[in-house]
Amino acid sequence: MKLQDGSSIVADLTTIGRKTGERRTVELRFIYYQGYFYASSSKVEGKHWCQNMLQNPIVELRVKEETLPCTVRQVVDADLRRQILTLRNSPPLMDRVVFEIRRRG
Repeated sequence: MKLQDGSSIVADLTTIGRKTGERRTVELRFIYYQGYFYASSSKVEGKHWCQNMLQNPIVELRVKEETLPCTVRQVVDADLRRQILTLRNSPPLMDRVVFEIRRRG
């Protein structure tokens, strides 16, 4: 799969439910940047996919018919968050939570 830095794509993210242990899939918009995928949310509270990732950072990302095993971490670096949100065209929403999704293996 060939993606360029700053590409915006829609893909399926599968997490493991923090209460049920069952697979949960949600379609999200991601930014691809320097080999990683980034997702953002206005908040964590009430967003099951965010809470699931924080509880269990092992996820799958389905991008263009390819399933990628991944791990997730919340981005705390202010400069990287700003860069991702700017690429996402969300500068007025700089308080959003950003997650970095890296391929495993």
